Amino acid sequence: MPASMLDQPVRSHPSRTHASDDGSSVQAVDTATSATGIKTPETDATEIEAGPDGQGFPTTDDQDHEIKEEFIESLDPDAVCALASRYNNGKPCQVVNKDSGSFNVCFFVKFDQDEPEWIVRVAIETSLDNPWDKLLSEVTTIQYLERNTRIPVPHVRAHGRNAKLTKSGSGTQVFLIADRIPGEPLDKKRLIEAEEEHRRNFYSQLIDILAELRKLEFPSIGSLMPNPNGSPHPVLGPVMPMSAATLRLPPLPILSSAKEYMRHQFGLVLEFFLRPVRDFDINDIRREMFALHHMERIFQQVIDPQLDEGPFVLNHLDLRSANTIVDENLRIQGIIDWEFTSTIPLQVFTPPSWITGHDSTKNKQMHTEFRDVLDGKSRTDSLCDQLSREWYGQLDADKSDMDQMETAFCVAHVLRRPTEAADTFCDFFAQKLSDKPLDDMISNYFNGQEALALEARRRAEQCERYAQYLKKHGLYETRLEKWLAKSKEFKLKWGWT
Repeated sequence: MPASMLDQPVRSHPSRTHASDDGSSVQAVDTATSATGIKTPETDATEIEAGPDGQGFPTTDDQDHEIKEEFIESLDPDAVCALASRYNNGKPCQVVNKDSGSFNVCFFVKFDQDEPEWIVRVAIETSLDNPWDKLLSEVTTIQYLERNTRIPVPHVRAHGRNAKLTKSGSGTQVFLIADRIPGEPLDKKRLIEAEEEHRRNFYSQLIDILAELRKLEFPSIGSLMPNPNGSPHPVLGPVMPMSAATLRLPPLPILSSAKEYMRHQFGLVLEFFLRPVRDFDINDIRREMFALHHMERIFQQVIDPQLDEGPFVLNHLDLRSANTIVDENLRIQGIIDWEFTSTIPLQVFTPPSWITGHDSTKNKQMHTEFRDVLDGKSRTDSLCDQLSREWYGQLDADKSDMDQMETAFCVAHVLRRPTEAADTFCDFFAQKLSDKPLDDMISNYFNGQEALALEARRRAEQCERYAQYLKKHGLYETRLEKWLAKSKEFKLKWGWT
């Protein structure tokens, strides 16, 4: 069973799938919907008012997985090896491993013992509308970081879009060839249980990497692209966030306003919540609508008006532990997966959510130790001191400063994981609104709001029709649920607990 399946957070209420956050294909709904959930006159209801035959319903994650696996199976390892050999003076090689993520499949290629192992990464065509622009931006970003920072990144050997890598030889594929960084993806459990010296050294290295990124200021918000004049200095192109790619929506325009960026990003967040969810009832829908109504204001409040026009800094949007390669002593060997990197407003340039405790694990131990290491480095390093002040305020910060810090960390997390927007609001903000229980706050929000109540009922009915459609077509039970059921059956058969 893939680890990604077993790592899903467990909540006391139904929650939207997190597959969309790591890039699984989602059918975008072309609608215009306000934060309160009321359809505006521009809304095209044909996509979301699906009939009993399921027309207009989005594909399931399992259906998307099958399509992706079919593409991966069509790739020819021998053709991949031939491609790698072509860029290494014709030296023979072999594929020693294969792995895939949301948007790419990676072939691990080995030459002679004295040569570094390479990774040939092929874009999964069924998961992306424009894989070439995404790849160009990633290569441009990696090479820019290689020239201008001390951040350890994979060395790019080649990239292109004209490789014939399928067994049938039909079509051409987008590819990237880079050195494999030796080491293993960081295991957070291992980090927590490691010796204090190793933990603190890891945090120190991570802070240094974030400090290097903080130095890279730009005049606008966009993704790095090759300079058309051939200069090594990149230009800014449209913003290519992972959320837009996941939703199969076009990139965002180049922006010069932090508030405008947040408005666009919140629009993408809303798109994720237009999908029907099989197990949602009216209470779940009302909870989401209530949370999103308040989150829209929070997205705007996080921006300091004095910083609306910058600075904008380069940011690794997906700096998960799995994208941090470490050795046996937790020394960082490299940071991978720079696709979807862009410049962002300074206020949402924060430590990763798994460090600050705003992801599903909500682990506070790492954040406490991370901040302690940052405080120590701040005494002798001006850039670390700057990060400390921007993230945590002055040493004698008052409650408003701490609230602003919490807001920034939460919003940054939602930008990374849009489907967790409602959960993030309920976990971190709801009780600051009122001393009343959350259910009472939601009831008060809907009281006297007949249009909102009707919209909630419409969405709940849509979820029910979606559940019936899934059952009718044998799609209701997910791969994970089938695997867990078989595992339980197997344990019962052999008397295991």
